[in-house]
Amino acid sequence: MKTPNFADLFCGCGGFSLGMERAGFKCLAAIDFNAEATAVFQKNFPHVPHALQKDLTTFPPAELAKLIGTERLDVIVGGPPCQGFSTVRQADGANNGERFVKDERRLLYQEFLKYIEFFQPKVFVMENVLGIRSASGGEYFTRVQKEARALGYRVHAQVEDCIDLGVPQKRRRQLFIGTRLDLPDYFHPDIKPAPHACHHPTLWEAIGDLPPLKAGEGEETCDYDMERRKAHVKRFGRGYLYNVLEVRWAPKLTSHRARPHSERDLRDFALLNEGENSKDAMERGVRFEFPYDKETFKDRYTRQHRNEPCSTIVAHLSKDGLMFIHPTQNRTLTPREAARVQSFPDWFEFPIARTHQFRVIGNAALN
Repeated sequence: MKTPNFADLFCGCGGFSLGMERAGFKCLAAIDFNAEATAVFQKNFPHVPHALQKDLTTFPPAELAKLIGTERLDVIVGGPPCQGFSTVRQADGANNGERFVKDERRLLYQEFLKYIEFFQPKVFVMENVLGIRSASGGEYFTRVQKEARALGYRVHAQVEDCIDLGVPQKRRRQLFIGTRLDLPDYFHPDIKPAPHACHHPTLWEAIGDLPPLKAGEGEETCDYDMERRKAHVKRFGRGYLYNVLEVRWAPKLTSHRARPHSERDLRDFALLNEGENSKDAMERGVRFEFPYDKETFKDRYTRQHRNEPCSTIVAHLSKDGLMFIHPTQNRTLTPREAARVQSFPDWFEFPIARTHQFRVIGNAALN
């Protein structure tokens, strides 16, 4: 059988493409506006003939068709920017009601649909945050489906709990899956994860073998601690480490560098119990030094728990990482730890500055 092909729109650093390739699909093209994300994609997918830094609002589908030599694709996947639908913006009123803030990113799904209309793929998959369901009273959630159906597709809106897919974080995402009307409808109303994915790994299963670091320590490329790995495998088995992170294919450990923190922050970190945020700690009488409004920033600090899934990895990690304090070490997570929680294999490299590493990892689709 011919290998089915796909294009990845708003591809970021390549999480969606990695998953599609693992499933046996061939990537003909990937497009993203962000220079750092495109650089990471090109590094890890050198075989993809067209990994382009383009603005999809000005780069028409016909131009892509000329490059790839076809006006037909089997599948199109993508994740239009989700910040316009975030629950944070919903909480402050920016996504709803009288304080609704106009955000052009909410309309980028239409650029995705322009490519669907032109290439007429057999299937498309679009990912976004759950906030799209309620932003502006559900307007955009309805529009995406209505406009896709007008192009000749059945559309199935599905929420995925990533922990049920074998990923160690509390991430939940909205998928829109479209099937062309001339093809059989193979979607069941209640799709369940494959049986092998039903193991729920913990944060420690994903990162517990990595060499300990203090704040500000670490190198971009270093050796693994093989004795620590052996002990880790003895406790947890080879499942996540070898089957998902594919550590056997990574000769060196990369991007395991801890960001520095002020002495004040480090003293505050040390006051937190494992699995506790600053709100919980203040309720039990802890007094923090951080000079912020204690009412507004009640969960400013969060120490993750090793025996639970991690909080959802987000692009805000590039700012300070204070909601992602390591379970047992007095620092925040490194880019490699965040990448492991996002299910990126260890051979996947991020040859960009650390701040950008955090951002592209947080923006990535799961693979």
